[in-house]
Amino acid sequence: MVIIDLDTPVRRQVDGSPLAAISPVVGLSNQPMTYERTGVERGIVIELTPLGARALFGLPLREISATTVTLDDLLGTRARVLTEELREAKDSDHRFRILDCRLAKWILNEPELPRSLDQGWRNLTLAERMVKVDDLAEQAGLTRQHFTTRFHREVGLPPKAVARVARCHRAIRLLTGTNPPPLPSLAALCGYTDQAHLNRDFRLLIGCTPTALLRAGNATDLYLGSLISLRPVPLTGTKLESGRPLF
Repeated sequence: MVIIDLDTPVRRQVDGSPLAAISPVVGLSNQPMTYERTGVERGIVIELTPLGARALFGLPLREISATTVTLDDLLGTRARVLTEELREAKDSDHRFRILDCRLAKWILNEPELPRSLDQGWRNLTLAERMVKVDDLAEQAGLTRQHFTTRFHREVGLPPKAVARVARCHRAIRLLTGTNPPPLPSLAALCGYTDQAHLNRDFRLLIGCTPTALLRAGNATDLYLGSLISLRPVPLTGTKLESGRPLF
């Protein structure tokens, strides 16, 4: 995830959560990142798949997993120029069109994530049932150990950790959708052993239980990704924001 700050608040880490001060790039993690802020926070959040992040930054994603660096650290002068362009843009629609143009150009110039690993990522995150790592390794033509090692290096987390996060996100989508199932049924639908297992994973991965997630009047801003919106906002209709391919 990339945050491009247009106005930068004062951020303070909570419980050791890593967060760069200005325009942080956050790698994959299997634990919540928590911080407090003072002042106005105005910026743009860009979500990248491992394929997109690998192509944009040109480095194995394990180097930025469970930590943050600044966009300047990764893109240098390009990041500074982009930030200035976005600050001077006349409105949100203009900003997203700038991003569409810049990122599509930069992504095309960098190496991609190996196809077998990208397919493994898609299988783990899009499947509605548990996917076996042995099956993914066989599809990639690798041993389980070799596949796991390469996947961890290039994507940022081991396959089993990615599957665990994906299962939690599926549960959140069902929980926050129309006609959410009761929690025991939700646990069964998503492959948890029972409701206690569901609650435990929620606490570890997002820092609260399913019940607390939906509690009215919660002053905490919880960002769960563009596919999971607890506070919907109008879309601009650009490719980047709607999740359509840039090229």
